[in-house]
Amino acid sequence: MLELRQDLNASDQVRHSIEEVLAVGRTAWQHYLFFRSKVHGVCVALDGDLQSCEADEGLYHEALVHPAMLAHPAPKRVLIMGGGEGATLREVLRHPTVTEVVMVDLDEEFVGLCKRLIPDWAEGAWDDPRLELRHEDIVAYLDHTPGGFDVVVGDLIDASEASSPAAELYGPEFYRKLAAALAPGAVLATQAGPLTPAQVAGHRRVRGALGSVFGRVVSYGMNVPSFYSLWGFVLAGAADLIPGGYAEHRALFELRAHERGLELAHTGPEALAAAFALPARLQALLQGAA
Repeated sequence: MLELRQDLNASDQVRHSIEEVLAVGRTAWQHYLFFRSKVHGVCVALDGDLQSCEADEGLYHEALVHPAMLAHPAPKRVLIMGGGEGATLREVLRHPTVTEVVMVDLDEEFVGLCKRLIPDWAEGAWDDPRLELRHEDIVAYLDHTPGGFDVVVGDLIDASEASSPAAELYGPEFYRKLAAALAPGAVLATQAGPLTPAQVAGHRRVRGALGSVFGRVVSYGMNVPSFYSLWGFVLAGAADLIPGGYAEHRALFELRAHERGLELAHTGPEALAAAFALPARLQALLQGAA
C-alpha cells in the first residue's frame, strides 16, 4: 500500500496509508498530493507535509479562526493569509458581523485544485459576495493595501524550522508590516506549529516575533488527531482585547457566540477557552525556562 511518511521530529516518523491518490503533481510553488485515507478521509499534503484531513480539519480551522473573531467585539474586515482549502474562509464567514474578507493565497493553481477536489470543505464560501480572492505574494499585497483590517488570520504553511522558506512570514519585520495594515483594536491569530517539547522552539520563535510588535500574545493548542500532535496557535492584539485565563476566555467566547448565533460543529466556546489552558511544563518551555 502507498504511504505518506512524515517526520514528526528528529527521531519519530508517522506513516499515513493511502487508499487512493486523487491528484498529485506540482504547481509553480509547491508539490501537492490529494489522497484518501481509510481513517481520516480525504487528505491534503504539500511538499510532503500533511496539511488537512476531512475527518478533523474542523478542529484545526475552528481553533485557528474563532478565538480571534470572538476576541474582537465586531469584526467587519478580515484578512486571511493563505488558506487555500477554503475552510478558513468558511469559518470566518460564519460571523454575521463580517462585511468583507480579503484572502491572499499565492498559489492560484492549488486553490483551483481545492475548489475542484474538496469543494464541500468550503461550504459555498468561494461564492460568497463578501470575498475578495487575490493570488499574489502577501508581502507585496501589504505594500499596497489600504489596510484597516479588524482581524487577520494566518493560515500559511508551517515554518517550525528557522530554515523554512516561509520563515520570513513569521518574523518581526513581517509582523511590523502587517501591523500597519490593521485597524485600531485589531486581533491576529496564526497557526504556529506543533506544541511538543521536542518542537517548541519553532512556536516560541513565532510567539517572540509577535510579542515584539503586539501588546499581548497568548499561545494555545488544539489536538488534531491526524497531525499526531497538539497543534499550536498564537493570538495577538492590544493588551486590553485579549482575555487572560480560562474563565475570562470562556465567558467572552460564550457571550459573543450567543450574540452572533454561532454554532460550531467541532469545538465550541468551552473547548476553545480550554485550548488556552496549557500544561505548566509546556508554559515554562514557551517562556524559555529549562
